Amino acid sequence: MTYDASDPEQVAKAEKLEADVQRDLDYILKEPRGRRFLYGLIHDTCHIGRVSHVPGDSDSTAFNEGARAIGEALLEQIRTRAKAKYMLMLDENHFEP
Repeated sequence: MTYDASDPEQVAKAEKLEADVQRDLDYILKEPRGRRFLYGLIHDTCHIGRVSHVPGDSDSTAFNEGARAIGEALLEQIRTRAKAKYMLMLDENHFEP
């Protein structure tokens, strides 16, 4: 669908959707459990911070890279929309023993 940025109705709808997505992220990150879940998803399931390459297996490498791309996108949303919660998530899950 094409959006018309000069149409106040479409702009209002986009802003409402953006605010709703922000509330979704805030909801997940507000509790330690949600932060732990996202940290595990990003770093374990999506292979962030690990090598995706599987020597001699281009299909597995491509699969790992797809998962990593999703993890990177999610991590970027958290970093840009919820900086303080991102740092708290790291503190709770990465730096604590």
